[in-house]
Amino acid sequence: MDEITASFCAKAMSLWLRHKPERAGLTLNPEGWVELSDLLVALESRELAVTAEDLEQIARQDAQHRFEVERGMIRARFGHTVDLGVAPHPGMPPKILYHGTQRRYVDDILANGLSPMKRQFVNLSPDKVLARLDGSRRAQPASLIQVDGHAAYEAGVKFYPRGKDVWMSDPIPAAYLTLGENPAKITTTSSRPPERNAARVAAPGEPRRRKPRGGFLKSKNGPKKPER
Repeated sequence: MDEITASFCAKAMSLWLRHKPERAGLTLNPEGWVELSDLLVALESRELAVTAEDLEQIARQDAQHRFEVERGMIRARFGHTVDLGVAPHPGMPPKILYHGTQRRYVDDILANGLSPMKRQFVNLSPDKVLARLDGSRRAQPASLIQVDGHAAYEAGVKFYPRGKDVWMSDPIPAAYLTLGENPAKITTTSSRPPERNAARVAAPGEPRRRKPRGGFLKSKNGPKKPER
């Protein structure tokens, strides 16, 4: 399986297993599982000839640990917006957990607490790298919110383990949050400031943006005068 096919499959799996299973004709059970065979049929309908071994490899190598495979079934471990109807089993969290988010949200979170927003639960990890990956968006690195897991647990906040290095939780009050880390400023080796109208280079896998052909049509009567 080539890298492009693996990337496309991972994106489709994330969409179907966390947000829109109906788009692929899938039905998640109360714990989010679907048969691997059903997912393969959905992928084949998109002209993707992959095997169960390919899907296991995608789940195993996923940098964000989004998926897990067990006994011929697969599910997304976290990040659901679809309501599964049954809450996962709670557990005692680690002392320190991290939540990755964009810098523009940090002040609001520290003032008002962590909430799942459109998702069912807050995504957390004891691993800084994993939390930062989950909170990063394109070229924008994530800031880290540090959670006092034991204090929040003792105050009644429920935490849910989702395998190695992944935890979910109900909303967490601001009293148990501190700023973990802010991303370092991005620097470049060039001393020349970027040109304001310089063309933006497309990211890998992103379609190139082309300049529109031609120019603006000139009015036969000249430019319009501004209305007073």
